[in-house]
Amino acid sequence: MQKNAVKESLQAGGSVYGTSLTDCLDPEFASLLRAAGLDFFFVDTEHSPANYHQIQALCRAARGAGIVPLVRVTENVPHLITRALDSGVMGVVVPRVHSPREAHAAVESMKYLPEGRRGFGMRSTITDFQWTNAADEIASANRETLAVLQVESREALSQVEEIAGTPHLDVLFIGPYDLTISLGIAEQFDHPEFWDAVDRVVGACSKNGIAAGLQSGDMAILRESQRRGVRFLLYSNDVTVLFEGYKQGVARLKGGPE
Repeated sequence: MQKNAVKESLQAGGSVYGTSLTDCLDPEFASLLRAAGLDFFFVDTEHSPANYHQIQALCRAARGAGIVPLVRVTENVPHLITRALDSGVMGVVVPRVHSPREAHAAVESMKYLPEGRRGFGMRSTITDFQWTNAADEIASANRETLAVLQVESREALSQVEEIAGTPHLDVLFIGPYDLTISLGIAEQFDHPEFWDAVDRVVGACSKNGIAAGLQSGDMAILRESQRRGVRFLLYSNDVTVLFEGYKQGVARLKGGPE
């Protein structure tokens, strides 16, 4: 399996920068995102109708362009995780992980024995037609696959230290909207309780040698998250960036402020 530069950077203590795709699923977008300076993206099957053919085509293009393709699955179910991996993604984002038990189950679905229980299916979109042997390919896939779990509930936050200790986990990714809703402070990203939660996740990740992540279209939130130690940073998503860009451009054409 191709080396996962995002995983390598995170393990070295660095920060990585990405976004998510919901509607712009043409493979050309992988090259565009890399040229824009991003390290990775995830295709969001939780909130969009993306199919596996689209995911595989994006993965082919991404691997060629040097950007890491990930997928956020719909839910924490083994066949959704393994099918995404068999389509060529280099990591999986699992939403709504509320307990250490659920965290272990998710990561086990991403890894082959002896680290997990993923069924063997080493397709050419994973090996790039550079097959060696089963043992080496299994070791490579286990080593390079990025495991990302989302913390987005009060229940998960109350057990975040245990969740962060899940073997072979790489990132705990904060879902800011769902987390604030669960905390009873929906969309109040300036609320002290939200930032206390961010600090708790970052602390749990730091103690376990993994990274904390967060996604936002608000640059001030991202910069504050980064200041507090978040290293897996996602700026906005495809539709929002396009909409805001066109909206601002058209406003300027119509005589709005420069």
